[in-house]
Amino acid sequence: MDQTLERMCDAVERHAAHPRQETALPGLTLYRITQAMHPAHTFYRPRMVVILRGSKTVAAGDAPFLADTSTFLLVTVELPVCSQVFLAPDGGAHLALSLDIDRDALAEAMARLPVKDGPAAAPAGVTSARMTSDLLEPFSRLLDLLDHPDDIAFLGPLVVQEIYYRLFRGGLAGTLRQLALSGSHVAQIGRATQWIKSHYAAPMSIDVLADVAGMSVTSFHRHFKAITLMTPVQYRTKLRLQEARRMLLAEPKSASAVAASVGYDSQSQFTRDYKRLFGAPPAADVARTAGAV
Repeated sequence: MDQTLERMCDAVERHAAHPRQETALPGLTLYRITQAMHPAHTFYRPRMVVILRGSKTVAAGDAPFLADTSTFLLVTVELPVCSQVFLAPDGGAHLALSLDIDRDALAEAMARLPVKDGPAAAPAGVTSARMTSDLLEPFSRLLDLLDHPDDIAFLGPLVVQEIYYRLFRGGLAGTLRQLALSGSHVAQIGRATQWIKSHYAAPMSIDVLADVAGMSVTSFHRHFKAITLMTPVQYRTKLRLQEARRMLLAEPKSASAVAASVGYDSQSQFTRDYKRLFGAPPAADVARTAGAV
């Protein structure tokens, strides 16, 4: 795998002009980080995270997950997470890629594979698994397509289908079926997380969320926590605070105005929650972040 990793690192070095680089391949993003960074609060769509050099931790709720060159991450629902990247041991740039999961393409791949009997996989919003040479190779060919843009439209979907095939064969079939099937618990909770994301500033009813998910209230509570590693209220709070921080950094606004715009009725509660998540109250956090740029 070492030679494959070297080729892939070279491709990312050549194509990533920015720390986070979108590409011509739908859903493929490259990462090239050259300086140590503080933890970052961000939002993940269903995706795979593949590390080519260095390492990365991703925390959903209070549970941390590690990805390095020997492991990758699979995210199955939309999640607010706290991530931190680490440079290579020799100080070399952190190099990685992420590939958004296309549920329709995943379902198409699944339909072409035989269903094997076995224990059902526990639904999980994030899981880590061992990287293999069989899986790394199609990712390498996906990166190769960046040097041949005329081939992307035809060959890109075929390589992505192979990646899904390798995931199925590599022991993640149960997890992927949870993601692909519209009636699975992951899909049901996914509909609820999408609703929260779209209505994060509005009052939230657990009865409404359970109805959106197609579950009883008791079942909804249990599966939401098991999959996202958060309660619905914790999930919404993180969304509100991430959006509040984005607004505060984007343009000069008072903390009270931002708090109200993301759904807080209490300025003091907003300040407490903000400090708990970001380590400082709004004004101090904005000042230190601006000073670090």
